[in-house]
Amino acid sequence: MTAIEKQFVNRPSHARSVAEHALQLLERVDYQGSWRYLDVGCGIGTAAREVAAATGLSVVGIDVDPRQIEIARSGAANPKLNYQVMDAQKLEFSDGQFDIVASQMATHHIPDWERVVSEMARVLRVGGFLIYRDFVFPSWLGKIGRRLFRFMGFPSVSGLHAVAAGAGLTRVYQSHESRKVDTIWVKSS
Repeated sequence: MTAIEKQFVNRPSHARSVAEHALQLLERVDYQGSWRYLDVGCGIGTAAREVAAATGLSVVGIDVDPRQIEIARSGAANPKLNYQVMDAQKLEFSDGQFDIVASQMATHHIPDWERVVSEMARVLRVGGFLIYRDFVFPSWLGKIGRRLFRFMGFPSVSGLHAVAAGAGLTRVYQSHESRKVDTIWVKSS
C-alpha cells in the first residue's frame, strides 16, 4: 500500500467507518463468545479492537506492514486481542483454527487476492464464517487492471464466488452496492 493510501485508510473517520461496518456484518452471524476471530489486513487495528470490545470474541488482527501493527498494538489493552505481522497470502495458522475470518477493504491492495481468500478459507473451521467486504470490479476491467497495475488486486463478484466454491464455502449473505460487495460464507467442507 502506498503512503497516500495509508494516510487515507488510517484517518480516524475511515477506520471508524470500517469498524462499524465490520460489526454490522458480524451481527448477521450467530456467534458464540468463546469463538476465535481473525481480521485479515487489519491495518492499524480499529476494526479488530472494536470487534473484541463489543463481542468478547478472542480476536487476532494481522497485517503485512510492521508499522501498521505497531500502531495497532499501541492501542490494544484488551487481553482477548492480539496483533501479528503476517502476509495474508501465507497465513501462519493451522487449518481450521478460527471460527470467523473477516477481511474489510483489504484484498484490493493484494495482487493475488484469490490466494488470500483461499488462505482465509483454509484457516476457517468447518461450520465457521468468512466475512468479506471490498471493492469489486467487472471481470474485464480486472484483466486490464492486472496488466496496468500489477501491485493491486481486482476482485470480481464472479471470481470471489469461484474461489469460495473451490474452498468449500457456501454463500449465506450478500449485498452489492455500486463498487463494493459484502459477502458472508459458511464453510461446509
